[in-house]
Amino acid sequence: MNFGIITIAHGRQTILRLFCASIRRLRKETGIDFPVVVTSGAEDAPLCSEYNIGHITYPNIPVSNKWNIACEYMKELGVDYICILGSDDIMATDCLRNIMFEMHNDIDLIGFKTLYVYDTDGDSRGQLMRTTKKSFLGVGKTIHRRVLDAVGWEPWAYDRPRNAGMDAIIHRNISSHIKTSAEVEGIIVDCKSRESLNRFSMFKNNHHGILTHKSVFLNILSKEEKDILNSIPHLGLPVKFPNMVKRGRTLI
Repeated sequence: MNFGIITIAHGRQTILRLFCASIRRLRKETGIDFPVVVTSGAEDAPLCSEYNIGHITYPNIPVSNKWNIACEYMKELGVDYICILGSDDIMATDCLRNIMFEMHNDIDLIGFKTLYVYDTDGDSRGQLMRTTKKSFLGVGKTIHRRVLDAVGWEPWAYDRPRNAGMDAIIHRNISSHIKTSAEVEGIIVDCKSRESLNRFSMFKNNHHGILTHKSVFLNILSKEEKDILNSIPHLGLPVKFPNMVKRGRTLI
């Protein structure tokens, strides 16, 4: 079974670089040069090229079109599965291996019910929260091509282009075509920043999750990813991450 990862981005180049570096780690540690595509503005194309990641230039809205165009890209490559990640979502290598295991079982839909949320630049910088949901999350959702064939490879198709409610739209479109599904374990971290629509404080203040030691996240990262994470300017107090502070450099 071959697969590809799709994402969309807008206006967060450092976070996107972190995502790209995570793809480099995943490819290296799994030994698979799987395709990845980012749909975003033209300014992101050089960064994607640097990491051997496909790029489709498209306006920021409508968001539903951005996702469907990424799916079309993977259809042309002939993949058996697409995995959906946000451009601020960082996946552990073991997590991807668990997805790949279920792919070999020819499952229609592979998903997660646990997500970690990390504050990269706010007052809670360096804090990690674990959240759970009864149904599959949008993050990490991995869909078989036969399901995508059934919806014309436009799982985000709606009666009109949309900029919100993406998870609800895809659930509506594919649910009747799902005959088999599998829940997998693993760490996927949503890296919140000041540009995020839903910030870390929303999860923390509304008690959506349980605070967890940040090492759960940091331990899955390559040195390159840690260096990028450490370079993100922040609003709160400095936090020193292990193996990321260069001699003579002050975190600000």
